[in-house]
Amino acid sequence: MSYYFEEPVDVKLLIIRTIQYFRDAIPENILIDIILSNELANFFDLEQAIYELIENRLITYFEDQRGRRFSLTRLGETALEGFSARLPRSVCEKLYQSARIKIREFESDLAVTAEYDRGSEMECTVRLGIMEGKYKIFDLSLSLFDEKLAKNLCREFKRAPQELYNEVLSAVLKSSNG
Repeated sequence: MSYYFEEPVDVKLLIIRTIQYFRDAIPENILIDIILSNELANFFDLEQAIYELIENRLITYFEDQRGRRFSLTRLGETALEGFSARLPRSVCEKLYQSARIKIREFESDLAVTAEYDRGSEMECTVRLGIMEGKYKIFDLSLSLFDEKLAKNLCREFKRAPQELYNEVLSAVLKSSNG
């Protein structure tokens, strides 16, 4: 059975459900592509729903040189729990499968670097970076005085680069607004 959603609440649920499948912030173009490629809603309804979700603080976003990236707020997670039964299981499965494909494509396009050099007996320089395609989206260099800490930082960054990126960006944005 094929579904097409026009009710604003259903379009919002499609968006929230799709964002939920990404452990990190989802680029706007990927979010829209997943829903449009499955022919679940139209572009204009999606844009209106995104605007309203942001206004109602169900999703949040940040911008980088590649565009907007969305993530769920706690309020958005709560709304999804309460209304997720409105979306048919087959639609959720279709969104999940599309999201998994996009996540693999997205992650294969990411190049993560995490390395350190010992400058002296006491100091290590750690360099962390994320390239997305040809764009450098994160570049951080730190001086540490503990080689074990430098190794752990590199290992953790390789394990979950987007988490550290999001935390650093949030901290910077928070301090600039504060």
